[in-house]
Amino acid sequence: MKRRISLTIDSELLKQADKFIDNLNFDSRSDFVENCIRTYLQNSNTAVILAGGNPEKLKINNKFKFLIQIKENKTLLDFLFDKLTGFGKVFIVGQREVIKSCFEKLSDKYENTEIEYIEEKKELGNAKTLELVKNRLPQNFLILPIDQYYEFDFLDLMRKHDLNHTLYKTIVTLTVAPIRTIGRFGEVSMVGLRIVKHEEGKRDVKNLISTFAAACNKQIFNYIPKGEIRWELQRDVYPKLIKQDNMCGYLLNTPIFNIHSNHDIQRLKRYLKNRDFQ
Repeated sequence: MKRRISLTIDSELLKQADKFIDNLNFDSRSDFVENCIRTYLQNSNTAVILAGGNPEKLKINNKFKFLIQIKENKTLLDFLFDKLTGFGKVFIVGQREVIKSCFEKLSDKYENTEIEYIEEKKELGNAKTLELVKNRLPQNFLILPIDQYYEFDFLDLMRKHDLNHTLYKTIVTLTVAPIRTIGRFGEVSMVGLRIVKHEEGKRDVKNLISTFAAACNKQIFNYIPKGEIRWELQRDVYPKLIKQDNMCGYLLNTPIFNIHSNHDIQRLKRYLKNRDFQ
C-alpha cells in the first residue's frame, strides 16, 4: 500500500535528482525517492555471524558443517547468505581456520554485501566473541550462529525489534519457536511479547525454545564485562536483561534446524526435498 506525503527538498538537490531520474529511467520523482529510501535502509542493516570457539566443534567428520553441501551445490553458509540479501554489511567472527574457510567460500560471491572477517584469538564464550565487533556496529544489528538453518525474514525481525525498542526499551529481541521436544535447548517463557524466563541446557519437555538468532541494540555491551572473562549470552547476559524487562520474543512459524551431526544434515536435506514437492 502506498501513501501520499509532501516533502521539502533543497532546490539544487532536486535538480540533481531530476537528472538521475531522467538518465536512469525512473518512472517519477516518487519512484526515485522510494528507491533511494529502500536502498539506504538495506545498506544500513548489519548482521554478525558468530562462529567463535574451538573450530573442531564446528566440524562433522573433519569438515566444517556450514560448508557441507545441503542441496544443489548449496551449503548451509550459502543458505544463510541468501537470507541476508537485505543487509549491506555482514561480519563473520571466528578463529583463524574458520574465517579462512569462510573467505575462500564467499570471496567471489554476494557483491552487494560488504563482508568483514574478525579473528577471535581466544575462546571466552559467545558474548566475548560478539564484543570483538563492538566498535564497528550500528545502534541495532542482527546476530546469527553459523551452524543453523532458518527460513524466517531477517528484515522483519529487525523491524519488530525497532518497534520493541521504541515501545518497551527492548535491548534484545530473541527468536523463539513453539515446539515440544526433549533435549538440550534453551527454555523460554513469555508474557505477551516480553521474555520472562530463559534457562539454558535444561533437560525437560518445553513449549518454547530459544533459536539463538536475535536483533540487538548496542546497549547489550553494557552487560558484557571488559577483560578476559568467560561470558555467554544465554547464561550471563540474557538473565540480567530479563530481570530488567529488556528482552522480547519473536515467535517463529517456520522451521529451524540446528546442525550438530550427520543426522541433522540428513534431516535438513529431506526437509528441503519434501518442501520442493509440496
